[in-house]
Amino acid sequence: CARTSRWLLRWRLLRVRARLLVAVLLAVPLVLASPAQASPPVLNHVGSATRVLIVTSKAWTSTKATGTLWEKRSGRWVTVRSGMYARVGRNGFKTDRREGDGTTPAGKFPIRYAFGGQPSPGTQLTWRKVALHDCWSGERSDYNHWVRRVCTARDEDLYRLRTSVYRYAAVVGFNDSPAVWGKGSAIFLHQTIGKATSGCIALTGNDTVATVRW
Repeated sequence: CARTSRWLLRWRLLRVRARLLVAVLLAVPLVLASPAQASPPVLNHVGSATRVLIVTSKAWTSTKATGTLWEKRSGRWVTVRSGMYARVGRNGFKTDRREGDGTTPAGKFPIRYAFGGQPSPGTQLTWRKVALHDCWSGERSDYNHWVRRVCTARDEDLYRLRTSVYRYAAVVGFNDSPAVWGKGSAIFLHQTIGKATSGCIALTGNDTVATVRW
């Protein structure tokens, strides 16, 4: 999501993946509860997921947000890590974004797998190490999928960014089942470089590693 164009998201119900970190929830209107308060009502609508990252901002147009990790233990939701500084799209959040509009999609999505230029930090998710010519496709023929080739102008060059934003990252399951051309691609959870993204969710380095590992 370092490139300056593409990507859109719509609301989607998340699915569980074997009790691992399975969901990213981007819900702007939601007010986060503190650890001493009741869990956010939206956690009643995440199916059988037991680990959820919620990212919220104060306004739809804000590029700054806050992340909280929630885990279900003995039938009760508890916070695992809260107050995580996050950056989102340069034009904030949107429930029905269009490619290139610079917004982060608002919705509920699964985490498919983790990847990066570094060795696995110990995550239980499938880890994919970035190698030369690894790209995320923006081309019609293999849209919104990981490919290995000389990256085109439409692709996201994962290898080029392996030492910065993609040291540790995870794939957000948006528009991939099936991928619809033009609906949006390359939405990730990754490390921030101190500015708004083009649609991804970016955390600090420590929070990114902690989240992926968790």
